[in-house]
Amino acid sequence: MSSDDTPFRHNALVYESPDEYLARAVPFLKAGIEAGEGAVVAHTKPGLAMMREALGAEAAHVTFVDVSAAYTRPARTLAAYHKVYVEQLRKTPRLRAVADVQFGPDPNEWDLWTGYEALFNRSFEHLPAWLLCSYDANGTPDPIIEGVWQTHPEVVAADGWTSSDHYEDPDHLVRRITPVPAPLTGLRPIPLGRGAEGLREQLVRELALHEIGETQSLDLLLAATEIANNAMQHGGGIQEVRVGRAHGRFVCEIVDRGAGFDDPAAGYLAPREGIGAGLWVARQLTWRIEFFQSPAGFTTRIWL
Repeated sequence: MSSDDTPFRHNALVYESPDEYLARAVPFLKAGIEAGEGAVVAHTKPGLAMMREALGAEAAHVTFVDVSAAYTRPARTLAAYHKVYVEQLRKTPRLRAVADVQFGPDPNEWDLWTGYEALFNRSFEHLPAWLLCSYDANGTPDPIIEGVWQTHPEVVAADGWTSSDHYEDPDHLVRRITPVPAPLTGLRPIPLGRGAEGLREQLVRELALHEIGETQSLDLLLAATEIANNAMQHGGGIQEVRVGRAHGRFVCEIVDRGAGFDDPAAGYLAPREGIGAGLWVARQLTWRIEFFQSPAGFTTRIWL
């Protein structure tokens, strides 16, 4: 169970009982602590209490993170973990983490979190970390367990460590499970104004018209500014902007004149050399961002 020379390892633990979880997670963390590595445990409050007790005196060397309400949207969850890991890596050369993955009861969102696990492989591939995502086999639906084997190169279960024959390339998997954005008929074009500043002025009026609160309005303006700047710098300029409501949410579409891009990880990669923070921040500020080709041009759809 020693760390190898691989900078990043993203594995999974599927457990049948709390005792099995502890039997796998505690030695995994203690081996890292003995080697001078950092240790992180992410779980619900009851799970954290269980781990504190099981770790005993070693708990003093562990960072405990309550994730009871952390799994809201993939971009925000990735950002929360990134913050914890970066802070830990300022203290230790490597780290190990055991994170109990949470998910909601809505089957329509299960693919979303399978995509999150796939993106984890790319988002943190630059970090010297060994991450063990844990899943309770008794409370996890079969489609999510299937996704565990598709998104983790190695899985430890009752019969020990196993290389996953079902592991998929993260980009391929995310493309496969992400639905094609459907046209929204309730949006209308707004004047473009001059540059990003002119767009913001128009959006302020629209947000007020739709009675969007101050905090959410600022989030949308920041995200739209980032998208608009990308459109002007890399997309040949803004072709059209449409706004309106769909499915109970305020939506802003920015269409540019460029060829666009096909990167399912855009905005999900933790900032580092060669990867900016603009789309990373924009995704955290909004409910969802979609990039796609439409008859009007390359389109960025921002859901607030």
